[in-house]
Amino acid sequence: MTSQVGDSLELTDRTRHDIDSMSSGDVYKLLSCAVQPRPIAWISTVSGDGVRNLAPFSFFNVASRNPATLMISIGERIGSPGELKDTLVNIRDTGEFVVNIPSADTVDAVTASFATVDAEIDEFELSQMTAVPSVSVSAPSVLESLVSLECRTLQEITLGSDTLVLGTVTTVTSRPGLLTSDLHVDTLQHRFLGRLAGPFYTTDMNRVAQ
Repeated sequence: MTSQVGDSLELTDRTRHDIDSMSSGDVYKLLSCAVQPRPIAWISTVSGDGVRNLAPFSFFNVASRNPATLMISIGERIGSPGELKDTLVNIRDTGEFVVNIPSADTVDAVTASFATVDAEIDEFELSQMTAVPSVSVSAPSVLESLVSLECRTLQEITLGSDTLVLGTVTTVTSRPGLLTSDLHVDTLQHRFLGRLAGPFYTTDMNRVAQ
């Protein structure tokens, strides 16, 4: 069944965006507007010098369940074309990272960790989050996150100026009481944080009758 809005529109009424004629910045804005809400990968890594890094990425999702694999698209350092973000540098140096899933009550910390800072800055301290040892990787996990998925790099794929990182999940830890014994979660209670376009996030959850 189509909606009344769909019935009243024609293909020619739809606004057209030709990707090939757009700048990379405008393509990013278009995709960010078109694909939302997006889950947030709050990625923690550690540098070869032992500096802890924490940064959010929303071009992220599950790539496979068998083997358990996550995918994250990492762009260039903001304002510095051709320069790698610290997250990607650390992943390449160590082959390990943790994808932490934030909740609504950590939105200010997520925003703080988005800041572009020097590589020697500890972003756990910057965002005032608690770093705890992970089980199977050297990178720390975020204690305040809902879930932490410890990963080892499976593959890197270069896509123009971006790098797609595939990570095999080795261990998952979660907040006490988050998951039931049969691996269900009360999504309405725990308020997972989602990314929208521009400076906006979403925490609204609604149950839909099926």
